[in-house]
This record gives sequence, C-alpha cells and structure tokens, in this order.
Amino acid sequence: MKKIFLAAVICMFSSALFAQLSSPVNFGLHAGLVSTKADYENSSLSSIKEESKNGMMVGAFLRINLNKWYVQPELNYVSRKSEVSLEGIPFDLKTKSLDVPILLGYKIVKLPAFKLRAFAGPVASFKIDDSFKNTLGEIDEDFNGAVWNAKVGAGVDVWKLTLDVDYEFGLSDVSSEFLKKNKMMNVTLGFKIF
Repeated sequence: MKKIFLAAVICMFSSALFAQLSSPVNFGLHAGLVSTKADYENSSLSSIKEESKNGMMVGAFLRINLNKWYVQPELNYVSRKSEVSLEGIPFDLKTKSLDVPILLGYKIVKLPAFKLRAFAGPVASFKIDDSFKNTLGEIDEDFNGAVWNAKVGAGVDVWKLTLDVDYEFGLSDVSSEFLKKNKMMNVTLGFKIF
C-alpha cells in the first residue's frame, strides 16, 4: 500500500512539474559574457590591429512557446569593450547600450526537462554611453545613437536553467567616422522564473 501511495505522489508531482515546464509563456533573467571585436576603417592609416575584449550583459527575456517554435523578445543592458592599435598606438573602445533582440527559435530536441534550441533574429541597440580613448585622453568620435545587429545561436534548457551561445554581427555602423560594425560572441546563463 505504501508503494502505491508513494508512486501516486511521485506521478502527481511529476505531472505538475512537466505541466509547469511546458508553459506557453516563460519569463526569466539572464547574464553573461560578451566578447567584442570592432571593425575599423581609415584609408590614411596603414597599420590597424583589432583585439577582442570581454564585457558583460544582464537582462530579461520573455519566451512565447508555439509548440516547437518560439518567439523571444529580450531587454538587455550590455557593456562592450574592444581595443584597436592605430599605427602602434593602442586605443580602448567602451560602449554601454540597451539592446532589444527579437529572436525566432526552433526546439530541435523537445523533452519535458531538456530542450536543445537554435535561434536567430535582429537586435536594436540603443547607446547609453561610450568612450574611445588612449593614454593621452579621450578621442572625439561621433557614435550613432542606435545601431542594428543580427544574431544566430544555439541554446539548451535543463529544467529552468538556460544556456545560450550566439554570434552577433553589425548590420549598421557604430559611428559615422572610422568605427564600423561590431562582431560579438555572447555566452549567457539564465533562469526561467515561470
């Protein structure tokens, strides 16, 4: 009798857990590392070397599940860093932005407690703050207030945890002068609150 009761309790909790995991809408928080490399263009300089630097991001996501497909809008605060050497002189680029990705995803593997996903979509990036400087001080650079990027990536969900890895690339220039499109690798870890 005890075994039957225990089996019934386990089935009841498992059903409740699986029903929660397959909710039509998920909301969560995530944070991660952002590795950025900026493209520079200046025809008067013969030697330009670019180097990736690590930044960070924190944000929230809403996932609207449509069977194997999903739509995921996000709101992220992103701090990016990169370095460029112009004619042997190093410059640091730092930008802070509010990014709004709208991702379309597909669940390649869809199990109750495990999902493997692929996704892609546009990213609107709105400038909060920026600096472009070397050891002598800040350089005047006309940064654009908003830029468009795109991202493609993959992720896994295990219970309420999410892990995403994606490549993001610029569709529009970062500035109207010689800073051009960004290229970024992002790794984020998230938690679905519901």
